[in-house]
Amino acid sequence: MQEHTTKSIYNVWSYFYDLFWPKIVRRRTSRAIGQMGIESGQRVLDIGVGTGLALENYPPFAKVIGVDLSEGMLRHAKRRVRQSGMDWIELAVANALELPFDDDQFDHVMLSHVITVVSDPIRLIEETRRVTKPGGQIVIINHFQSSNRMVALVEKWLCPLCQRLGWRSDLPLVDLLRETGLRADFRYKLDHVDLWQTVFMTNAAAEEPRDVVVAA
Repeated sequence: MQEHTTKSIYNVWSYFYDLFWPKIVRRRTSRAIGQMGIESGQRVLDIGVGTGLALENYPPFAKVIGVDLSEGMLRHAKRRVRQSGMDWIELAVANALELPFDDDQFDHVMLSHVITVVSDPIRLIEETRRVTKPGGQIVIINHFQSSNRMVALVEKWLCPLCQRLGWRSDLPLVDLLRETGLRADFRYKLDHVDLWQTVFMTNAAAEEPRDVVVAA
């Protein structure tokens, strides 16, 4: 995945995205945002905000900024914000690999369906950690490569096709955590056959030991 290609793909996707993805996105983001424990006055960054399907779930007492690489996707998000009167939300075009924010700015960062869209997932995590306050919360919602060898082989085989649609299908969560030094506080799927995982992490120092709890 390369950013200039991804941008073009999602500018096209923006015309059809809300026809295919609302049920998939909203089920997971609504639950995750409800679990984030966002408090009054806290700053939240939604990276890869897309057409804004998750925005209605953020509490109005928080300061929420959503960014996306695709102007087409953001155009729909801005319309959703305007029509719903969500004046506590700001939206901006931004490259997730070069976030236009100073260090330690956000209490919570959401990465929903974006980690497998960028060209460099490790750099994305590094940028995310940079702008997240120490002890702040990072939440990833995404499909990750299966731990089942046969399923993983199929996902690798499908990856070239998936990339033409705008994402990759062969990113293992275990490798991502190991290479970034992050640890999962807890992670879960909505059901046993769910293709997507929700992963909650704390922006702690890489060497700080913390337990991993896997929720069903």
